Formats: sequence, structure tokens, C-alpha cells
Amino acid sequence: MPGVSESPSFFVGVRLASSLELKRSKMLPPPERLALPPAPPELVEGGAQGLAGLHYVCHDIALRLCAMTVMNQSKKVARGGCAWHGGAIRTEQIMGKAEAKRAESEEKDDGEKESGETTRRRVRGAGEGIRMWFWLPGLSGEVKASGSRMAGVDVGSVEVGLGNAAAVDAAVAAGTSPRVELTYVRADDKDSSSGVIAARALVPTATSSDPGGGVETFELPFSTASVDIKEVLADGIRAAAATRLRQVLEELGPACDAAGVEGVLVEDAVNPGDADEDGWATAKRPAIRLRLTDAGTSVQVTCGKRGGELRVCDVASIASSGSAASVEHAACFGGIPALRGLLPTLRRYAEERDLRDAALAAGVCTHPAPRSMKGWANSVAPAALAIVPPASGGVYVGVFVTRDGEPSGAAKLPGKSAKKSAKKKGTAAAGGGNAAAAGGVARLALVHAPRAHPALAPSVASVAPLAPDGSALLDAKKRKSGEDGSFPFDSFDAVVDAIGAAVKSQRVVAQRATVTSWLSSRGLRFIDARMSSDGSSIVTFSAKLGDGPWGAEPAAACEVLLRGVDGVRLTVRGLPRAPSVRGTRGEGGAARAEWDDGASSASRGGVASIAVEDDGVVVAVDYPDGDFSPGAACGDAHRVVALHAFVRRLRPELGVGAWLEPLSAVVETSGGGAARVSWVGGIDDGGLAAVAINEESAKGEDAASEAARVGDADA
Repeated sequence: MPGVSESPSFFVGVRLASSLELKRSKMLPPPERLALPPAPPELVEGGAQGLAGLHYVCHDIALRLCAMTVMNQSKKVARGGCAWHGGAIRTEQIMGKAEAKRAESEEKDDGEKESGETTRRRVRGAGEGIRMWFWLPGLSGEVKASGSRMAGVDVGSVEVGLGNAAAVDAAVAAGTSPRVELTYVRADDKDSSSGVIAARALVPTATSSDPGGGVETFELPFSTASVDIKEVLADGIRAAAATRLRQVLEELGPACDAAGVEGVLVEDAVNPGDADEDGWATAKRPAIRLRLTDAGTSVQVTCGKRGGELRVCDVASIASSGSAASVEHAACFGGIPALRGLLPTLRRYAEERDLRDAALAAGVCTHPAPRSMKGWANSVAPAALAIVPPASGGVYVGVFVTRDGEPSGAAKLPGKSAKKSAKKKGTAAAGGGNAAAAGGVARLALVHAPRAHPALAPSVASVAPLAPDGSALLDAKKRKSGEDGSFPFDSFDAVVDAIGAAVKSQRVVAQRATVTSWLSSRGLRFIDARMSSDGSSIVTFSAKLGDGPWGAEPAAACEVLLRGVDGVRLTVRGLPRAPSVRGTRGEGGAARAEWDDGASSASRGGVASIAVEDDGVVVAVDYPDGDFSPGAACGDAHRVVALHAFVRRLRPELGVGAWLEPLSAVVETSGGGAARVSWVGGIDDGGLAAVAINEESAKGEDAASEAARVGDADA
């Protein structure tokens, strides 16, 4: 036929329409008996049955294809349930009433074995759909195959578990586990489009107060255009999670009010953290959002996708990884009772995080996890631990907060309250914040926590109470009288201001700790009890200028003046003026144009100078405030002493002389050669090296550098 597709489906439709019209025409009376001409087919009741019948048949075929696809996918989901879902999924067929009754009663002979025994099997009827159980209580490693049919499509289904099969069977028989059902609804004869595959979730609503409960039904979306029962199952799990979380939120209401925590159920929440605590990854799912502080810090309580257990998400953003793991474990295995006890702990973690953020916004660097340090008295870590620069000194300012007289900062299992001690008034608690201001008391302490080894965590060596303003240590008389320097915790701003003042005033302590630690590691004797005229602290030590024993060799006196925010000043005194020294460069010293470039400079931006006094040469270096300034002063003292020890060995009778610079020396020979000698490299792996200044000494630069390295002045 021209212009018409001659596909097989088209001819089938035409034959079907023609046969229906032929049967209809045979039932009509002869035309002469009709008073009026026949109406158009669309105006006749039940007319155009050819096209409607064709649509009915095609729609039914399409539904059967969808049903077969659903059954195939259900088998794959059941077999790979652990890989996709993480837990057990059990699938079973939903039998029609008549078919189910006949399948239970009818039996047929399946032949006789050689022994003469007769085996019988049940007759399977046409199924109406499938049912997928999830959040099964027992987990089994068994894999069992069972026949299943949906809309007349005979395919197999598999049930997979990871636990006890008996517990799974009991839960399925009692109907206490949630499930998703997909059923085939046959089309009505009068409406060909009424046939659908219906999806719904059935969630038990039993609670501790109502053990009997009931079953709540949720209609789930299902698209025949793109059949994906994994998404249908995920929607069913979301519905079950929302139902369970509503019950959890209702039971947590009194505990939330007592702890000052606000809980809200969010239907389409997303895990804000990187950790996948509940198995949902970045997909939307229902969650209880617990607002812990006035600043908006919150965590989420969800149902695990695998087993429906309670999960607390994003705890790692407000606490250390170890604390977060403890909270998640307690909520997962303890359920709602454990979650009630966790609310004060979560709120304390959030308040500590807010306090650290407020300190960071004020320019104070804080330790991320104070509880990771060992050695806290009574296992009570501070709410915030501010680092006093330089950080290598291991000095911190800790703020301890006590809420309502309870030492809530004690390291204890989540959900268990710490025991109150009336004898120890100064026992501090971690926590705090605007919400805790009503009954909160804070106190500051100076903490020294050095590292025994660079690879080890700091360990608390001492904790000394500070005055409320943080400017100095608490007076001994006040400590004897029972005062601990505590003050009301009115707001974050007041505490942050006190922390900032304490960090600024205790900077000298951190500088002293850095210098003394450097000297102790090298076995040098030092005195750190001296004070300058302006009240600044001075650390002094001696350094020999030779290899002989102490007292037999001249020694230089090194002083490190600690000025806090004003930086550090290094002064090396008592450097004897050797006979080979011809003069000095720098302030008041001689200078030559060809020597202007290449002089060694001080470390970390220090400004160096050299002068000659009655007791010898004096080298002074001023360093700006910085984390590395105390260490740079110690290293430059080593460089100056090593340089002058080499200059002492030069022999002027050989025509060799030296011009001194603050951190280097220009050595001249009688032949006109000149080379600059200075320390190159680190303190432990470096040494003296020579660099030629003019062409006369360029050829012997390597030999001169090696001589300087080994200290051979004659070479």
C-alpha cells in the first residue's frame, strides 16, 4: 500500500481491527430496518474497538516486558545486594490469592525413582509481583534459589544474606522488617491505560511504647520508560528511614530540650562531610539535623543504608577522628538510649570547635586536637589550646571551662557522665560557648608540652594557672588561698581576648623554651635566669674557640635576649682579636669596593653588626619576631664562633691576614689573593667554605675551601 509502512506489527493491527469490525457488522440489523444512518464510530458507545483493542494488547505486552525486566533486575540485585546496598536483600514472589491457595494444596506426581519412592513438588501459580525485604535483623552467608513469577513471566530469584537465616525467616514471617513491593495491575477492559506496575513501601511502625504498632504504606514512583528497581528500593529505604527518624526525634525530644539542642527532620539532607558514615555517600536521604550551638554548628543523625541502625554523621568536623569514631560506634550499637547520652558530648564538641574558630578569627592559632596529648591531670583536656609562637618551644595557653560545676571535659566513654568532685574546685572541663555562658566558668593555664622526639605527639610536662587577664602567672598567695584564676564565661569574645593577651605575654616563655631545648640537645651549659635592664629575659651560654678542655681554651660568651613580640637579639662577646686580624668591616670598620658583594648575612632576616671593644670583638644580630627567630639566633652563634676559631689559627708570619665581617671573614695572602670564608649549610651537616674574590685566588678556590672546611689554616 503506498505511503503506509508494511511492518508485521502494522498488518497484525489491521487484521485485528478488521476481524473486530466484521463481528460487529454481523450483529447489526439490515440497513433497510435502520431509521437513521449509522453514527460515526467515535460517537457510538464502545465504538472504534479496533484501535482500542490494539492499544490494549500493546499496552499489556509492554507491561509484561517491564515485569520481566523487573524480575531480571531483582535477581541481580539480590545476588549482588552486598556490593550495591551493603547489606542483605531478600526477594520473594507475591502470589495471587487463587494461585497461592492452589499452590499450597495441589501436588502432582513427578515420577518414580528406581527405589519405587514417589517424589512430589508444589505447583507454582501465576505471580502478581515481587517483594524485596531489607534491613533484615539476622545476616546469613547462605544463598538459596527459589522460583518466582511475575505477570506470567517465569524467572528465578535469589535471596542473599549475611547473618542468621532463622532470624531472617522469623522477621519475614512476622513482618517486622520493612519491604518494597512491585505488583502487576492488569488493565481494565474499558480503560486500556489502567494497567500499571505499582510500587510501594511497607514500613512497620512499632515503637518501644507501642510494640504492636502497625504498617505504614508509601506509594513509590515507578517509570516503565526506564525500569530501575535499585532506585525504587532506594526510595523505599528512604521512606523507612524517614519513618524511623520521626520516631527517634519524638523520643529524643525531652533529652534535646534538656541539653539545649534543637532537632529538625530534613527529608532531603546530604552528608556535608567527606566520610561516608551511613552508606548514602552524597545522595539525598532523610536526616535529623541537630543544631548544637547558637553559631549554627550541627551534626546529622541518619539511618544506615545497610541495616537501618542510627548513624551520626559529620562528627569529625567538630572533634578529633578518635572522638568521632567513639561517638559513631556508641550511636550505632546503643541506639536511642546511647544517643540521649551523646547529646551533651556532641554539644561540648561543637562549643569547643566554635571557641577554636573564634580564636582563629582573632589571629590566634590553636591546636586541632588537645585530647591527643597525653598527661592531662584527671584526663581533663582544655576546651581550646592556643599555640604560643614559636611553636618549637612547646608552650600553649589552655582555656578550661566548667559547665554547671561538672568537669565535662574528662576523657570518658561517650554517653557516660563524669563524676563530680567537690574537693577539686579547680578541675576544669572542656566545652563552653554562648549557650554555656549561663553556668560556665573559664580559667587560663600555661601549658608546656614538649616533644620527646619529632615523630612523637607532645606530652604535657607542666600546667601553671594564669591570671584572669592572661598577663602573668597566678600569684602564689592567691593559689595558696584556693583561687584558681577562674572568671565567668560570658561570651566567646571575652575568652578570646584573654587568650590573645596570654599568648602575647607568654611569648618570651616560648622563646626561652626553644633556646634552652636547642642548647640541651647539644650538651651546652646555659643560664636562663638573667634579666636585662628593661626586664627582658636573657639566656647565656659559653662556646669554646678550640678543641682543648674547658678552661684551657678561650671561650666566647653568647647572649640571647628574648624580647617577645619585639623579636630576639643575639650578642657574641669576648671574641679575642687574633694577631692575623687586620680590621673589621661593618659599622666603623674598613671597607673595600670589591668586597661589597657576597658578605654572609644573618639568618631569618636578621640585621648583623660587628664592633671592637676592650674585651675583644663583639658581634650583634637583631632578629624580627617570628617562629624561627630563636633557632636562627642559636645557629648564627654557632657560625660566628666557628669562624673566629678558624681565624685564630691563621699565621700572620706567612703573610696571611683577615678582615672580619659579622658572619664571615675576608682572608688575604701576600700574593694578592683574597677569599671570603663563612659557614655554609646546616649546623649539623654544614661547614666552613671559601669563595674566591679576585682572579689571583680563583684557581686555588677549591683548595682554599677544603682547607677552611677541615680547619687547616696553614693551607
